[in-house]
Parts: sequence; C-alpha cells; structure tokens
Amino acid sequence: MREIIEATGGKLLQGEQSMTFRGISTDSRTVNEGDLFIALKGHRFDGHQYALGALKKKAGGVMVEESQVHAFRWNGFASKAVVSVKDTLHALGDLAWQRRRRFGTPVVALTGSNGKTTTKELIAACLEMTFPILKTEGNLNNLIGLPLTLLRLTEKEKVVVLEMGMNVPGEIRRLTEIAEPDVGLITNIQEVHLEGLGNLERVKEEKGELFRNMGSDGTIVVNQDDPRVVDLARPFSGHQMTFGIQHSADVMAKEIRFRGSHGTSFLMFIKGQPIRISLPLVGKHFVPNSLAAAAVATHFGIETQKIKEAFESFQPFPMRMEVWPLRGGKYLSNDAYNANPRSMESALETLTEIKGKGRSIAVLGDMLELGDYSEEAHRRLGQRVRDLSIDFLITLGQRASIVVDSAVRAGLAVERARVVQSDSEAVGLVLKWAQEGDWILIKGSRGMAMERIAEALREEKN
Repeated sequence: MREIIEATGGKLLQGEQSMTFRGISTDSRTVNEGDLFIALKGHRFDGHQYALGALKKKAGGVMVEESQVHAFRWNGFASKAVVSVKDTLHALGDLAWQRRRRFGTPVVALTGSNGKTTTKELIAACLEMTFPILKTEGNLNNLIGLPLTLLRLTEKEKVVVLEMGMNVPGEIRRLTEIAEPDVGLITNIQEVHLEGLGNLERVKEEKGELFRNMGSDGTIVVNQDDPRVVDLARPFSGHQMTFGIQHSADVMAKEIRFRGSHGTSFLMFIKGQPIRISLPLVGKHFVPNSLAAAAVATHFGIETQKIKEAFESFQPFPMRMEVWPLRGGKYLSNDAYNANPRSMESALETLTEIKGKGRSIAVLGDMLELGDYSEEAHRRLGQRVRDLSIDFLITLGQRASIVVDSAVRAGLAVERARVVQSDSEAVGLVLKWAQEGDWILIKGSRGMAMERIAEALREEKN
C-alpha cells in the first residue's frame, strides 16, 4: 500500500499501510480476490458504480476519485482498503510507471497511423527467438491498456514491446511519460483521427510526442520514406536507426515480389548485408513493417538468420489482408479490421497485384473519424478505384454513394458499381458477380464491422 500511495499521491481513507494486493483490476466483472479495483470514468461508463460490487467479489480494496468519495458508504467492508486520488486514470498510469521503474526492463514503444499492430507483432516475433518478452495484447494500446500491460511486468521478461494508439490530443505524450521508452518507432503518419485533430499537421505533432519525450540516451527508429517522420526525427539528439525502400537506410528492401495468396518476398539488407525473405503476408505495405521490426531486432542483437526465421513463420492476423479461398475457385482478402485513406489505397493496390488473370471486386465500407476531410477522402477513394482498374465496386455506409459516384464519373461502368443498404445485400451481389479466379476485397473502418460480410461469404455453400 505504501508504494501505491507514493506513486499516486493518494490518500488512504480506510485500511492499513502494510496491506498488499494480488493485482490491479479496472473491470468489476473480472476482478479477482485480493485485487485493488480502480474505478475509472469514461464517456460510456463510470467504474464508481461498480466499486462496492468489486468489494463484494472479495477485492482487497478500491481506488476512487476524491470527488466521488461522498457517494459511498463502506459499512460492512471495514477490512478493505479505500484510496482516494484526484484522477483514477492518471493514477493507473502512475502505478504502471512505478512498475516500469522498479524493473528497469528495456521498453520499445511504437506508434503511427498504419501498421502498428503488425509491426509490434513482427518485433515481438523476432525478439522471442532469443528471450522472453512482454508485449501489448490485442488493441490494449491506450491510456488504460498500456498501463495494464506494464503492470504485468515481472523480472523474467527481458524486453517490453508496447503499442501506442491515439484518439485525443496529449495521449501519446502521456503514454510516453508512463512507458519511458528506450526505443521509439513511428511507423508512418497518414490521414487518421482527423475528426479529433483537424488536420494532418496536428496528427504529425501528436505522433511526434513519442520522439520529443524520449531521453537522449534512447534510440529512435526512423522511416526514411516518410518525410513527416524524418522531420520529427531531426531534433532528436540520441541514436537513430533507419529503414526504408525508396531511400538509403540501415535496413532496406529491394526486389519486392508478390506471391499471390502465399504472401510477399523481398531481398532485405541489414547494414548492407542481403538476406532473402519470404513473408507470409499479402501486400507491399507489410514490407516497411518488416523492415522496422528488423531494425529494432538488430538493435537488440538478434541474429539476421533468426529475424528471417521469425518473419517466415509469422502468422497473419485476423482481418488484416487475411486470405481465404472460397468455393468455386474464388479468393477473399479479409482486411476488415480498420480503414483510412492510405490503408484503403494500399489494400486496393494489393488487390490489383494479386488477382492475376482473375477479376477484382472491392467491397468497401465507410472510412470513419475523418471529420471535415471525410467527403473529399471518399471522393478520392472512388477515383482511386477507377485508376487501379478495379472491376467491380460495392459500397455501404453513409458515404457509400460518394465513392460510387466518383468512380463512375472517372469511368467505371455504372452497372459494375453499386451502393447497398445491408450486409446481406452485399453478400448477394458478390455471389452474383464473382466467378472462378476472382479476388474479393472486404475493407472498412472498425465501426462498419465489415467482417460480417467476409464471414458470410466464407460460410456460403453455393
């Protein structure tokens, strides 16, 4: 308890300084006996409503905000600890920071507009070839998930790999304060979260908080092909490692080749030394992710051959250009996890590359969180569909008609472009149009849940 009070600046309202807890919980549904339950407040929930319930489930104590203390009566829980803090979310981060400081384990932190999770997993795959690590699981990359990840740290892990997401200004700065990274990586900077940030320059500045808040004794990994990332890296006084395809870098790729549903191959150079890689991920946009991971792995002394082994045994992630063979000799690329303008373009480019002699069918949902840029982004998407000679276009969502209208104006035959109102209508249209050898892309923002269409097509018996 004493360490908790010191880390958070909280007040012990009930309980003893000598009390200890088995773990930290922020979810009353899964709280374990002896845990400290931290009552977090969000837009859609307030953990204070479940604090007493957590104690009834035998939590060892609760942490609540000062402004909420008056609402509680702790009768019947005299043996439990009650700690008050000004802000429970901030206190959670402080506890995680304390844990990070306690062990001093090297921390890799990465952020970026596209490819964060894939890059994080590729880094982890390389490092795990040599020693135990702790990594972000799933999408626990925010002000709740990152601290909870750090609070799992023990003395056995040799490196921590943390993904940092961003939805609001200041989030990357706070996450960097908590994690104190030794290695920082920004995958790229693209048009995402414009609804909350307004423009691409703001996105750049917010992502740049990672580099700006790292110490000069750290190392940053720089995407030489992204001028915004290069610009952010210039003031950094510590060590820099670079990766790229188009520009000279410490880790590079050449001779990139698509292998259809089997993935992508390329010749990787690590400080000038070549090695052939066969990556079981479909799409050129996964190559920079791999190069970034190789740079981080090299920093930690992982042998080049082990990096190759890690890449070539890597398992594709669900809903990230996941290739499924369908009945009748057709193929589906399920890229339904999320979407923004750049990732949409990358997916469409990949579709045109891997379709071979077959035809291409793009089933696209809305790109969300683009704010005032939304209409223009969807108009450009329609134009890009035509530029890449996509054979058929199916769209759904509030911006669906913008995409179709733009594609038709650019020259796509009107009978090959359709706005649909439901998942089932999209499935029916794909089944009507698709033939043997065709490739179908399913993609949209997370809120569109496009995976339902992909699953329905996969289960189709006809």
